[in-house]
Amino acid sequence: MALRGIKNRESGKWKRLALFFVLLVVFAVLLNSVNNVYKKKKEAEDTLARMKNQIAELQNRGQTLEDSINKINTKEGIEFELRKKLNVASVGEKVAIIVEKPEDTSTGTSEISPWQKLKNLFLDLFK
Repeated sequence: MALRGIKNRESGKWKRLALFFVLLVVFAVLLNSVNNVYKKKKEAEDTLARMKNQIAELQNRGQTLEDSINKINTKEGIEFELRKKLNVASVGEKVAIIVEKPEDTSTGTSEISPWQKLKNLFLDLFK
């Protein structure tokens, strides 16, 4: 009968070891699920913060557009926009258009090397 007791203790040890591994696998699966839920929560919080920023920007833009509409609804606003967009003047007014002189892109003689001056001299002879 002593042998039966030894067998039972060893079989009980294997049962406990198998149960430990099963519980370890279940714990790992649950830990993975908790980690996935945490990641989704962080993503949702980031998305919420981004959307709040977009809402604030859109509200500011809406206020700016509303101000522009209110300004354009007046006679002075219409006149301002016509002058700005179409370059027109009222009767009796004169318009001055200022054109800036384009910068000279050619290089001066002081910047040309002596070899380039010699080359230009020969090229000018054959023109």
